[in-house]
Amino acid sequence: MFLYKFIPSYRTILHVLVIAAAALSMAACDRDYETIFGESTDDRIREALVEYDTLLTSAPHGWRAMLYTGAGGGYFYHFQFNEDGNVTMFSDFNETTATTSKSSTWVLKALQKITLTFETYSYIHLPADPDGETSGGTNGAGLLSDFEFTFVRTAGDSVIMKGLRYANELVLIKATAEEKAQIADDQINAILEATKAYATANTGLRLELPNGKVLPVGFEVTRKIFGTQYLSADNSQIVTFRTPFTISLDGVWLRDALQIDGYSIQALHWDADNGVYTAQLTNPVALYNDTDPLILEPTTTLASVIGRDYKVIAIPANPYVNRIPGQSRDFVDIYDMAAAELDQRSTPIGLHEMFFVFDPINQEIAYNVYLSQVQDGINRYPLIAQWVYSYTISADGTLDLTSVRSNESANIISFEMRTMLQHLEDDTFALPYIAGGFDLIGGLYSNENVDFTVAGILGN
Repeated sequence: MFLYKFIPSYRTILHVLVIAAAALSMAACDRDYETIFGESTDDRIREALVEYDTLLTSAPHGWRAMLYTGAGGGYFYHFQFNEDGNVTMFSDFNETTATTSKSSTWVLKALQKITLTFETYSYIHLPADPDGETSGGTNGAGLLSDFEFTFVRTAGDSVIMKGLRYANELVLIKATAEEKAQIADDQINAILEATKAYATANTGLRLELPNGKVLPVGFEVTRKIFGTQYLSADNSQIVTFRTPFTISLDGVWLRDALQIDGYSIQALHWDADNGVYTAQLTNPVALYNDTDPLILEPTTTLASVIGRDYKVIAIPANPYVNRIPGQSRDFVDIYDMAAAELDQRSTPIGLHEMFFVFDPINQEIAYNVYLSQVQDGINRYPLIAQWVYSYTISADGTLDLTSVRSNESANIISFEMRTMLQHLEDDTFALPYIAGGFDLIGGLYSNENVDFTVAGILGN
């Protein structure tokens, strides 16, 4: 019995000794590891924190910064990081942020990577604010913007950072004394206000390249988005370019350069003397305004792909306010007349978006009109009035519609929609691509009534 118990006890002791030896060996390895690299992990973290702290606070005139949000826009900042843990800033978010400095506290944290956190609410938090009225984004999410950033890399006078939550890109560039003075002297706000007024007054901006190619240019100043469309090099398709921008001290800076026909456009410069934006090509070229629709004619026509590549033409509500390129005055007036008559009903009906939905299998188009109405004290939206047409597209791209059926809501409002319906039933239509805006636009252009043209955003 004794021998039986002694053997497992011996094995247990041996097992413990082996573990102890292994632990001593690992400890020795750790000491060797730390000896090889000359410092412990904690020491390296402390050194990194000091390094980045010194980097941020040693820029005597602060940092120009560009933040690009998950919602697709861009924002300019100027940061002055101070050793006492405070940071003062300006931003192009709005007039107040561009003219009045704001202080926040900042801290570096040793998380998985060294992380810069703006701790107290300030201008950097505005795009991230979950209140849509504050951020300009959606309630609960804002503009999908960060206020905590990890260091990615440094390059010369620049620091590239990445947001913790949404992976926003934040680019810091050391500012000069002159740049800091201009920012404090409200130059960012001057450019911001000039750009807003310019974009409002010029709804058909275009840029002509030295080779004669004309580009429609779109500015969305609130969300800071720039866009254009143009034919591909082989003319087979339309290229849609969109990028966020930030206000700069002399115009706007595009996050991504527009590369076209050997030209690279990274910025647009504000010519205050002439009240125009220019692009630096071979020489400075001024943008100009032309509100006539710009038709793009790729070899792959819209008529050949509608219902396959694009199944929907979406028309925003209230085209008088939300007018997009290609919508004629006749169409806008017809929409407004129908909206006014629907609103005058004993129980008013609101007129909203319209959709042409293509069904190539059954060769039908559903013309869906979105409505709203207060019923039992509740605003019902969307109520959908639907007219269905069979359609043919001829070899030359002409669209012809034949009425098939309609639902009850459509029958109720058919009188108010009579002029629109008459065009759809009596006219034939060309299907052009229309340049402008930020999305690809398709049109229904009447062949019989040239002043009646409908246009909407192409989608699936």
